Amino acid sequence: MNTSQIWLFCTGSLAVSLGLAAVIYPFAVVDGETLEMARTPQPMESLPDVDVGPDFGLLPVTELMGYYIENPPEAPKDGAPAPKRQQFGGC
Repeated sequence: MNTSQIWLFCTGSLAVSLGLAAVIYPFAVVDGETLEMARTPQPMESLPDVDVGPDFGLLPVTELMGYYIENPPEAPKDGAPAPKRQQFGGC
């Protein structure tokens, strides 16, 4: 390959990438109201219920926070981080 082909390929790739980004950008933009709501802390009473699986179903956030406060996770005794639990048999 000569240098003119390299420059043509690089320029074309950059132009296609920028053009694609310009076309897709309007679909990725969040409106101002949603952005402002995301930046403002929300009270936990206003959050929707959380689905914690088939055994427990939907639980309100207030109940989950109360359980976490009453039963905090155990800190490792030697100061090392807790080992990661491995799940086998799926993604």
